[in-house]
Amino acid sequence: MYALLRRFAGVTNLGCPIRSYASFTPRDVLRSTNEESGTLITRFAKHIAVERYRDPDHVLPKTTVRYADFFPITDDRYFQRTVQKTDAAQLPALIIQASSYRSNAAVPMYVTALNALDNHAAKQLDKMDTSIVLETLYSFLFLIPSWLTRTDFYHAAMKRLVKEDFRGNKERFLQVCFYLGLQKKQAKSSEDFQQLLVEHLPAHLPALSELDLAVISNAAYKTSTVVAGEAKSAYEASLVNAILNLELTTGSDALLVSFVKALRLQQVKDERVCLHLQNICLDPVKITLIEPRGLAHIFAFFAEQLWDEKACLTIIVERLMTLLKPGDLRAKDLATFLWASAQLNCALAPEEIRQLELAALRKLDHGEYDYFPDNLVDTCLSLCTLGHYSKDLINAAEELKAEQKRQRAQPKVDSRLDVLRSAVAIEQPSMAKVKTERAFKEFDSAPAYLLKGRPDLTKYAQELSGDADVEGVDVVCPIVGINVPSLRVQTMGVEESVYFVELLTAGQTLKFSKKPTSLMRLKKRLLESLGRKVVILNSTKMASNAKELHQLLEPSANAGEESKVSQGVVN
Repeated sequence: MYALLRRFAGVTNLGCPIRSYASFTPRDVLRSTNEESGTLITRFAKHIAVERYRDPDHVLPKTTVRYADFFPITDDRYFQRTVQKTDAAQLPALIIQASSYRSNAAVPMYVTALNALDNHAAKQLDKMDTSIVLETLYSFLFLIPSWLTRTDFYHAAMKRLVKEDFRGNKERFLQVCFYLGLQKKQAKSSEDFQQLLVEHLPAHLPALSELDLAVISNAAYKTSTVVAGEAKSAYEASLVNAILNLELTTGSDALLVSFVKALRLQQVKDERVCLHLQNICLDPVKITLIEPRGLAHIFAFFAEQLWDEKACLTIIVERLMTLLKPGDLRAKDLATFLWASAQLNCALAPEEIRQLELAALRKLDHGEYDYFPDNLVDTCLSLCTLGHYSKDLINAAEELKAEQKRQRAQPKVDSRLDVLRSAVAIEQPSMAKVKTERAFKEFDSAPAYLLKGRPDLTKYAQELSGDADVEGVDVVCPIVGINVPSLRVQTMGVEESVYFVELLTAGQTLKFSKKPTSLMRLKKRLLESLGRKVVILNSTKMASNAKELHQLLEPSANAGEESKVSQGVVN
């Protein structure tokens, strides 16, 4: 599909079918570079090259094509006719020879060569055996490393390879995983990749080397492919063992981060990994071996694991703010950094928050959020959770999301935007487009689906209802957009009052501080900004009656201090 769109986007009127409906145009060559963009992909490509020669079934015919018969191109039509006469088995050699021509070629002629080779390779696919298909893919990778996925041959070859049986050939299975991983996030390719892993990974997993596992896990992460089925447990155990056993040296940090990202995708919870990564971060020598972007992934991993060890987080935040300048971050990376900081309750200084906000504003001016309003919504919500409101960013998020809503629905992003709107309406009513009373619904009952996994809430509500001083207990969702049920407890007697009780689950509690996660802290802050009394409970701090609820209520002075964060507004 991508190649087809490119054709219509770059149609030229040269009277030649190959040029007029081609994967590449002269504009592409003039405006872009096709050099490899990352050292990890380079490393994987070299590993794939070695795997080709380890494959006992990888047998290729003798090369018969000559460079002089094709290059330099003096007549493009003659070149195309000559390419079309080339045997399918000789195409890999011819594609490699085109790399020598590139440095001295005129741009139009080089584009002619690319399109002619791609066109003929796609047409000859049915005549190629698997060895030739894989060799042709590698030849194109060698010639155009960053553009391989834009060729018609690549997409046609992938459709064929995912249907083949590689259970008896680890080398070929690994190569196919690598090439599939170049497609990034595409629903169909992810489904094909997942099926391939389900069918073939169990047979090959025991024999995978550290680098083999890195190739597969990186491909799975890039395509958002979650490994399921029979291989799931063994695959996740292999990732954990790979992290724990990896010898961290210069260059090996990329493998470590690949495994960490794969664990994030699989949503694996493992304290051994957290402790191991924490020890790396606390080691002044080892932490310098990890590239800043890799350290940001480790930071996000800690946030997902609710691992809030203060000394470790302080080092990570200080190092990222020093080495990884916010202006150099992608919009997605900036959103992730802010989310992790908010989730783990990191104490960012006002000047640091301002620095991050300015980075987001620059990205907004450069149009980096135009097609990714979700990143902007996440950024605004995280800044809000950290106690900072940016009027310009919030207005831009509203406008971009309104434009995108006409194109496609994103329920999760819409839900986060609702939370942001409620926070603005409650803490910054002068900025809000929604009135405070529309953001706070004190008696809105929690829908049944939110209570299916919360028997603790219903049981605790019944226990409190049995107290003579409790007039009534309702299970509610008082803040619009925050779909986390609370108990609204109304008491009588000397301490007559209304309390909102938040009963934390393990997934809503940070590991070391036992503080609530970011959404729960925001919810508490918003309720207190409205003058409501909030009691946070967990398994270590429970109350069985109205008197104990009042005793557990945090001092109003603390609540007042928390509510003051709403004053940090930037226009």
